[in-house]
Amino acid sequence: MRILIVEDEARLARHIGSALIEAGHEPAIVQDGETAIGRIQEDDFDLVLLDVMLPGMDGFEVLHRLREVGTSVRVLMLTARGEVKDRVTGLQMGADDYLSKPFAMQELVARARALGRRYTEEPKLMWRAGDLTLRLADQQVQRAGRTIDLSSRELTLLKVLMREPGRVFTRTELCERVWQRKHHYDTNLVEVFMGRLRKKLGNPPLVHTIRHVGYALREK
Repeated sequence: MRILIVEDEARLARHIGSALIEAGHEPAIVQDGETAIGRIQEDDFDLVLLDVMLPGMDGFEVLHRLREVGTSVRVLMLTARGEVKDRVTGLQMGADDYLSKPFAMQELVARARALGRRYTEEPKLMWRAGDLTLRLADQQVQRAGRTIDLSSRELTLLKVLMREPGRVFTRTELCERVWQRKHHYDTNLVEVFMGRLRKKLGNPPLVHTIRHVGYALREK
């Protein structure tokens, strides 16, 4: 993938670039928002790694301008550690994922790879996980030929899980992605809806609880 790194910390940007090159990607680096917008409009990038804290125009403004003109490039926001409001704001403004600083390079590369898969698979008409299917055109969910009726919230929750099967999502992350809560995270709400979703999907179970971590959609 061609990846644009928007990061004003030169040393960190170089380390990210080296890790991406080693993983087989083609990174480019810019250090401010104005330059980033120009490069994205001129070049064909598959993914943008966008730091929130940039000099002058911050990452949120960069993201806002990109989405305002209809630019659909994937964006992975890099946020300050513990700043939940930054993560929520970024997702609400159109970011595809976020990663809190400090982070392990292996995780960043894995997130980039996952977003790359989303990018190439987005045109698919149907998502599959085992014998479970989600038809994107009409949002119809079926398992082994049986149609499953889901509420809009249950459907959103399932789509988050099916977009990246096998990935473990924390309860807090699911709150942010499904309920977009800015201040208070009621993780019990996630457990309630996950229980409903499990019951409707039937057996053998596809949604699994990863103890002390969160949930994942996988066949085993």
